[in-house]
This record gives sequence, structure tokens and C-alpha cells, in this order.
Amino acid sequence: MKMNRMRVALALCLAGALGCPKPAAKPTRVLIVVMDQMRPEYVDLFDMTNVRALMAGGVSYPNAYLGHMAAETVISHGVMTSGLLPKHMGWSDEVYRDADNVLGRGAGGFNVSASMSSAEFFSLMTARGYPKLGDYLHQAFPGTKFIAVGEKNYAVYTAGGPSADIIVTFSGRNFDCDAAGTNNWRGPTGVNVPAYLSDPACGRFYINSSKSLDYATKTTAPAWMYPEDGNRFFPGRDPDHLGGDTWAADAAMAMMENEPWSGMLITFGAIDKAGHMWGGLTDVTAYAAGSDDEMSHLRFIARNADAQLGRVIDKLRALGQLDETLIVLTADHGGSPSTHHDGVNQAARSDFNWYYGQDPDETYLQPSPSLSALVGTGNVAFSYQDTAIRTWLADASLTRKQEAAMVMRSMPDVIATYYLNGDYYQLDTDETSTQMTTEERDWWALHGNELVDTMAAPWAPDVVGLLRDETSYGVAGDHGGAQRPVQHIPMVLSGPGIAAGTTPLQPFRCVDILPTVLDRMGIAPTAPLDGAAVPLPAPR
Repeated sequence: MKMNRMRVALALCLAGALGCPKPAAKPTRVLIVVMDQMRPEYVDLFDMTNVRALMAGGVSYPNAYLGHMAAETVISHGVMTSGLLPKHMGWSDEVYRDADNVLGRGAGGFNVSASMSSAEFFSLMTARGYPKLGDYLHQAFPGTKFIAVGEKNYAVYTAGGPSADIIVTFSGRNFDCDAAGTNNWRGPTGVNVPAYLSDPACGRFYINSSKSLDYATKTTAPAWMYPEDGNRFFPGRDPDHLGGDTWAADAAMAMMENEPWSGMLITFGAIDKAGHMWGGLTDVTAYAAGSDDEMSHLRFIARNADAQLGRVIDKLRALGQLDETLIVLTADHGGSPSTHHDGVNQAARSDFNWYYGQDPDETYLQPSPSLSALVGTGNVAFSYQDTAIRTWLADASLTRKQEAAMVMRSMPDVIATYYLNGDYYQLDTDETSTQMTTEERDWWALHGNELVDTMAAPWAPDVVGLLRDETSYGVAGDHGGAQRPVQHIPMVLSGPGIAAGTTPLQPFRCVDILPTVLDRMGIAPTAPLDGAAVPLPAPR
């Protein structure tokens, strides 16, 4: 009966006797807002009213998950604007093995990717020859710009790529804006930074990043492993030079007002900083208003990120751009408290917990005792460990990979090990010294191999160890691995032609963002994608 009514309505519509529904308007702009290390639970835990309002006005996916390893900033920002998994993107982790000598320093050399320049990242993308979001927008909307802005340079370099028209981030401490006799202030840098952000020198977009302004995080465990330096991630209290996510939002809004943009990615980095320092989901205490403790902890930081989201949306509305903009709110990974911490909890220890190895300008050869069995093999060329262990071997023959995987089985909190075998990872065993809980085993059985295989490429680690939940070899709160808390991310889309307040149960991965954006904007992909467009519910 229902089908008959639908056919009658369609016939009347086509005959002109009944008004036909107009096709949904397609957005002509896209804004991607990334809240670094944001867990979906934070929305209610910290009363993030602007995120909640965006969810009510659009579609949110409660079963969204990251869908790749390594679950890190330097990987995910490239995935979401390329539609490619790390194995096709050009780099798979914080550590990059330059198997093809793309960077020109010798085949097989190692680089800490988070320390690479924009030119080096652009070289990796160009060598793979794939288009980015900016390329598609330029083709569809000639004369418009794609912009990436945020506190972390490696986030915006990888998100923007060589097709970005403007990239704005922080420089190092290059400015003496308080006449203290030392260069302890950061200023805007990047690609084609607009003059209205960089001039005058020491104006609004320059912030105090003095190491002495640390909110006691250098002397308080566990934050002291990864302390704050000034107001790089915290807003601070100087109204003329607010830092952190406030800085990123202000820069983004200035460019919305002054540039003919069709695409923008804003990445808010402060939740990640607080999560690393204090443990993420376990950092729920409310501190005295106006205190250093309040500003440095997650409750304040999450609410400030939420406030900046609200300000950005208000700016779109004031500029008359909101009704033509597709908004995507997501995270580059989740996060997990390190209830089981297998690093060394000492001041300034973070990099030495995370890295073991040496690249052209950095040396990390003070491994945690938990790494001793692996390092003791004498075959470790480089290793990176957070909520997973990823190791590159000096002798990467199949036999030596299998030997390293066997050693990895015995390391603290390891639940499964894998070794690289061509274009996939071979499961070594899940019979390790650490037993999985039922919940861990269920998630691992569904996603373990899927996630590890997304890294498989010549530049990827030779051996991988997955860890139990709430475990890290790095700092107090961490990410990088395959655990559900690390993989579970928010995914909210709002804009013209999208039904309000809907919550489809289908999965939505980070790699699906680009094809979904292109589909909604009516842009056809011109190159193969690993992601797939997720149909967005339309208003009835």
C-alpha cells in the first residue's frame, strides 16, 4: 500500500499536479574541525554544549572509528584530506623509513616525521601522486582557497599538503615580544601566511611560549613527562595574546572574513596536550576558577575547545556563510589513560619513552627498561612505542622479523604481535604473557588485522605489538594503537541537505571523510580512494 502511494505521488509530481520536492542544496564550502584526541564521552562529561548543538542540528555516528594505524596526529590529518590509508599515503607512523630515498638523504634512512618540514611532507605526497581536498576544491570552485590552521605544524602540513593555498601554524620561539632579552615568543608561520596575521610583529597572533611559563607542569607528575611551554596550547591570561585553541579559532575567523575560501581545516590541539599530560578520561577533577591548575587540566581545555567551535560557527553565521557550509567535526584519534604505564615517569622523559633510535638531527638512545629485551637483540634500527609498539629492524629478513616478533610477545602488556610480510602483516601469535579480557579480544578479533594492515608499506615498521587497554609505553595518556578507546572518535556532519538529530549506526572511518565530503558537494573523485562515501540522511 505504501509503495502504491509513493508511485501515485511520483506520477502526480511528474504530471505537474503535485509539487515535487526540490533536490537538497549542495554546499559550496566545507569546514573540517578536528579536536585532537577528543573522545566522544567528553561531550557529556564536560558539558560541551556547542558540540551537542552541532550534533542536534546534523548527523552523528556513534559507531565511528578511526580505522587505521598509527592512530596519530601526523597520520590522521593526511588520511582525512586524501581519502587514503597510510600504506598508500606515503608515511605510516611518527617514524618514517625513507625506503625510496624520496628526501634525498639516502635510501633506508630514518626520520621522525613530526619534526619534518612542510617541504619534506609535500615531497612525500608528490612522490605518491595523489590529489588532496584542496585540489578537488580548486577544480570545482576556481579562484577559491583551501586553508589549514592549527597549533601543530605537522597537523596542518599533512592536512593541507602542496595544494593548500594558506597554511598557518606556530613557528619556534623566534621573537622577543616582551623585551626579556630572549626569543621566547611564537608567531604565525607556514605557507602564504596573510600579512594581517603576521603584521605587526608581536601583534595579536604572537604568543608567550616561554619555558618558564609552564603552569607547574614541569615539576608535577605525570605531566612533567610532557610539560606545557607557555601558551602554545593553553590560552593564558593575556587578552591581547591568547594562545592554544583560542589562537587557532581567531586566526581561522580572520581568514574566513578576508579570503575567498571554499575549504578550511581547523585543528584544535589542546585536548591532546592535556590528555597526554594527565591521562585523558581519568582527568576529571574541577579546579579553582582562575588557577593554573584549572587552565592546565582537561575540563577547562575541553570546554575552551567547545567554546571556540561555537565562536567559529557564530562567525560563519555572521558572514552569511553558514547555510552554504558543510561542517565536519571529528578527531584525529581517541585516547587512553595509561593505567598500565610501561615507560619511565620522570621529568622531560616523553621523547625517550616514545622513541628509540637516531635520525639526522635527533638522538633517543635512553630506552625504558620495558624495552630492554627488544633492544637487547641488537637488531633494532628504530622503535616507536605508545599504545602499540612499532619497530624497524636493521636486518629485516623474514627470519629476523619472526625472531623479533617472538621477543615482543614477552614484553609487558603485549596482547598480539605481527611482522611485515610484503604488503600485509602476518599475525605471529596472540598467545603472549598478557591475557586479553573478553572485551579486548572481541575488539581485536574484529579489527586487529584490519588496523595493522593499513600501515603495510616499505616505509612501515617491520614488527608490531598491540597492547592491552589502558596501557602505554609513552606518557600518562596516549594513543597510536588499535585499542577501542584509541580508535573510537566523534563524527558529526552538519549543513545544507542533512537531516537534523540523526544517529545512523553504520561505521564511519577517518578515510571516509574525503569521499563523503566530495559526494555531498557533488565533486567526482579523479583518483582511486581507500575510503568510501557514506550516504548522509536527508530531511524528510
